[in-house]
Parts: sequence; C-alpha cells; structure tokens
Amino acid sequence: LAACLEQYFAQSEQLATRLWIRTGHYEGQPRAAGILLQELPAQSEDHSEDFDHLVQLTTTIKDEELFGLEAEEILYRLYHQDKVRVFDPQAIEFRCTCSRARCEGALLQIEKQEAVAMVQELGKIDMHCDYCGAHYEFDGIDIETLFSRAPGNDANKLH
Repeated sequence: LAACLEQYFAQSEQLATRLWIRTGHYEGQPRAAGILLQELPAQSEDHSEDFDHLVQLTTTIKDEELFGLEAEEILYRLYHQDKVRVFDPQAIEFRCTCSRARCEGALLQIEKQEAVAMVQELGKIDMHCDYCGAHYEFDGIDIETLFSRAPGNDANKLH
C-alpha cells in the first residue's frame, strides 16, 4: 500500500514522498499508524540530499514508538538535530467542492441540442459526484432554464 501511494505522489504531485505504514498490537490493542514524509516544492536549490537524510532518520522508527508516542515526541526523537517546526493542529473535516452550479457550468460546455437529446433519451441528466456521492438531476425544464439564462443564449435556442 505504501509503495502504491508513493508511486501516486510521484506521478501526480511530482514530489519526493515516502510513507511508512505499520500495523500490529501495542499494549494488547490492535494499532495502525504511519508517517508521511514529503519534500516541499523548492524555490531554487536542490534539496534531495536533505530529503534523503530525513528518509534515513525516519526509517529508524520502531513500531512501539510509532504506536505509543505522541507526534511531538516522535518528531523530537527522529529529528532533534534538525530544524523542525510544528504547526498548530487543525480539525479534520470533510468538504466537497461539488455543487449544482458547478454541474450547470459543466452542462453549458456541451451544445443545448445534445443536453436536450440526453434528457429525451434518459428522462433526465443525473450528474454524480464520485467524491461525496451527491446527485444533481436536471430535467427538460431545468435544461431549458439553464440554457435560456446562459450568456449568448440566442445561439443556444432551438429553432
């Protein structure tokens, strides 16, 4: 799994990334933990030696340290001789940027005749967000309204 994620980051982010994922038992309880180390985009100079140094240090982490220590303690144990800056924690929240308006924008990228034909064939256009699972449905009235208020709507009208 770690190798797959590292490959993903190499291809999509194009940043050096290493990931350590551990599972096991600690104090009689099942545990899973991990560390993600990623090189930040450099402004000018090559930092690959710095990243390699951090990889070597991080490789020394033991399962019991990863499972049993707070993040700040792990950072200190691994990198106490390097300059480390810890940011204030932020709450994790799920946010999706999909919206009906964004779907409308996507529909306006196709010809009105194509959208109308889709509604005639399927009864509606159902746009699904694979990230959050939301559905945005557009029927014939929605399509007419959407294209009638679009900029340059004269070109979109059916004759």
